Amino acid sequence: MDHRSDHLLVLIHGLWGNVSHFDYVCRAIDQYYTFDDIAPQVTADNDASTTEPAGSPSSDSSNDVKPQKQLSDEEIRRRIESLCESGKLAKNSKYRKPYVLVTRSNEGYLTYDGIDMCGEKVALEIEQALDNYERQGIRINKISITGYSLGGLMARYAIGLLYQRGIFKKVTPVNFTTFCTPHIGVRAPGKGLPTTIFNTCIPRTFSATGRQLFQIDKFSTFDRPLMSLLADKSSIFYHALLLFSNHALYANIVNDRRTSWFTAGISHTDPFVDLHNVSVNYLPGYEPTLVDVTNPISPILRGQDPDMNLVSGTSGLRAGVSVLPAFFMTLLNLFIISPIYVLAYLISAAIQTFYSSRRLREFHSKRKGRYGMDEFRFLNIDEQIEDVVDTVLGDFIPYSMSHSHVDELMSEDNSLAGTFDEKNYYHVPPLEITDLQSKMIQSLNTVPWKKFPVHITKTKAAHAAVIVRHMDWKGMEEGEVVIRHWLSEVLVM
Repeated sequence: MDHRSDHLLVLIHGLWGNVSHFDYVCRAIDQYYTFDDIAPQVTADNDASTTEPAGSPSSDSSNDVKPQKQLSDEEIRRRIESLCESGKLAKNSKYRKPYVLVTRSNEGYLTYDGIDMCGEKVALEIEQALDNYERQGIRINKISITGYSLGGLMARYAIGLLYQRGIFKKVTPVNFTTFCTPHIGVRAPGKGLPTTIFNTCIPRTFSATGRQLFQIDKFSTFDRPLMSLLADKSSIFYHALLLFSNHALYANIVNDRRTSWFTAGISHTDPFVDLHNVSVNYLPGYEPTLVDVTNPISPILRGQDPDMNLVSGTSGLRAGVSVLPAFFMTLLNLFIISPIYVLAYLISAAIQTFYSSRRLREFHSKRKGRYGMDEFRFLNIDEQIEDVVDTVLGDFIPYSMSHSHVDELMSEDNSLAGTFDEKNYYHVPPLEITDLQSKMIQSLNTVPWKKFPVHITKTKAAHAAVIVRHMDWKGMEEGEVVIRHWLSEVLVM
């Protein structure tokens, strides 16, 4: 029984990110996957054919140097099972902690250069890591990929390239996880004036990545946005995603200014838009942070005080909070602090967009089609496979849909796939998203995702807290619950 690791776990940071964003995650992996107490050396007599009973004169001699032998495979297996049950190891763990690769080729403003360019560099890093392990005599048989924020989209692009280059014929894809990834972009739903201004101006402030996230780009020779190609069932990106045996995503339900629930959770609706009118139901052992996806919200009973059932991160003042200081803080933020930050951001965005455009020109002039989109082949997935996936997922009725929408969407959106419970029914209308976003949701929800809504309330920086991006920041501790759940309940090694 070989207990050496044969698994590579890849961690990919997001926009403006760097390797330090995964410091806590890496430390948690070290703690969860330590095997120091699983297979320690045990002493034996020089004569392997004889054993002395405990307490005998020969066994009491502390001066004798005893030869070493490993515990039996059965004993090691029992110890592994015990650690899994205690939560020190992830369920189904069989090996030592995985080798961890934290990608570093897209740090800082290099994330402005587009999902495609960043994804190509991630794929190259993974290939180089696999080559390095092979040269060291370390055989990697399995690979898992985890993307945080924009890193999840880089990951979806990179796995398409790895699939095309035959990497997945050498290593088996196992876990694909995203934390707060904008799977259908960051284009805001609705048609009001603030929304229109946001969707028009913001895409121009972070170069190619901005245009792609808002789906206003035309990728390569295709007259389509890149993100629609990532979700296309005939593409190598979609097919590569299906090769992973375990899909999971974590999405904040409040306090995430970058990726709200509908895009990170791949959903037509946002049942968490007003938590003052509902009570949130949590996963046992992970409350009040991880929401029970099979029964996420319940209507508040008549006469029931919402503050008794809910610690909400949404806007609104509780009883006893003075309105006057909050009013002055709002004015201060609106007219003094915010304009300074906005001006600084716009100046920085203009400078970095210029540099990004120059990098992109150099990159595309040098690569000579190595990963050119023109060379990507689109696959005709077996129709029987598609029918099976659509049928199985279509049996689940999203709890958030009204009956008038169930017939239309029940086979398209498993955003919170669980058993429909009439007593917990709560009507949430579909969001005003674009036709392109709706098609992306329908396509991506044919992937068997395990979805985990996250309720972080101790900080407004829920996007950072979900992976404990800054260990010294106040309010990050709720993210520790999320990572503990990922390691102990989701990740399969």
